[in-house]
Amino acid sequence: MKEILAVFLFTFKDNIRKKAFIITTVLVLVLIVAACAIPALTSGGGESEETPADPTVTKDSVCYLLDPDGRIPGAAEVLAAAFPSVEFREGEAGKLDEYKQAMQDDKTVSAVEITAGEDGLPLVRVYSADFMSGLSASDVSEALRTLYVSNVLSQAGVSADIAQIALSDLPAEQVMVGKMDISGYVLGILLVAIMFFAVYYYGYGVAMSVAAEKTSRVMETLVISTKPSRILFGKCLAMGVLGLCQLSLFLIVGALCFQLLIPAGFTIGGMPLALSSFTLSSGLLILVYFLLGYALYAMINSVCGATVSRTEDLNSAMMPAVLISVVSFYAAYVVMLMPDGGVKRIMTYIPFTSPFIMPFRLLNETVAAADILISVLLLLAGIVLVAFVSVRLYSASVLHYGSRLKLKDFFRLKA
Repeated sequence: MKEILAVFLFTFKDNIRKKAFIITTVLVLVLIVAACAIPALTSGGGESEETPADPTVTKDSVCYLLDPDGRIPGAAEVLAAAFPSVEFREGEAGKLDEYKQAMQDDKTVSAVEITAGEDGLPLVRVYSADFMSGLSASDVSEALRTLYVSNVLSQAGVSADIAQIALSDLPAEQVMVGKMDISGYVLGILLVAIMFFAVYYYGYGVAMSVAAEKTSRVMETLVISTKPSRILFGKCLAMGVLGLCQLSLFLIVGALCFQLLIPAGFTIGGMPLALSSFTLSSGLLILVYFLLGYALYAMINSVCGATVSRTEDLNSAMMPAVLISVVSFYAAYVVMLMPDGGVKRIMTYIPFTSPFIMPFRLLNETVAAADILISVLLLLAGIVLVAFVSVRLYSASVLHYGSRLKLKDFFRLKA
């Protein structure tokens, strides 16, 4: 145990002082704060939803309403209610050119003209200085549509009650009986991406640490004082704790920014942003899968670092580990969005893919306890098997120098 602890402390202190680790930590923290600040900035500081949607139409805006034939009676009142920040004035059709000239001099001036259109329907034409100022033609048309239809129904002898029913929108609400919501969906995908980042980044750190120490011949001293298996476990444990500390810092800062910067009632696609799907039980299970998934891939990466004698050869040596992690990640990502539960269950049982797919399933689905138990047991069995093979290969190659070992060469070396 003392030997593992000594390797752990050496590796942990060495990696936490590296510039790459410090720069990455600071950069990610800045991105987290910036991402949480975006909703507050775009929501206008939490203003009421009654604030006019068009910020270019200020309170002193003037709009001339031209309806010489009276095609839509009461249009001025309806538009004034729909656009409370705009002052609507009755205009004269013969002065339209004067109004256009006024728009070029002052972008707060606009005009709405109601003329005859096709099939006897009135045509609503909106004039403004440019596309960034004035009123929206579609918004004005929508505001006048209800009034026009109501007037037509009234002229046809339809009672006001029936007209109101005909013009009313049917009330609707969407009720989701499943566990998935927008927050769980986004958070699930984010956690899968974080898991892949941890597997690649911290696994690469394990391999780089082993390769660097082989290059500097520190490994010879370590092997003399302790067994290769202790070195392997100490380094994997050190990088795992380092990654857990870094990710914990990211999550704590993210949670604080979520509480302090995200406006109350903020929605994505009309759905509230909340963390209701992230419960204590799901959080603990996600942590278990993170630790076990990291342990599985860290063992593989450590062997990759031991096969090289120069750090320049590390990228090519890590290709098998990278290929396994990338294929597993994309396979889990594609399958977790599929409706077929049978394929998801198979992916849940496979040790290489379960750490990627289970965080998403735990947040967005009701996963059976038996499936979770079988998945964890198979993942543990996979770790034990990979650890046994990794220790044998690591012990056989850790003191090998010269050309990079190939797969067939491992069987010729004695552990």
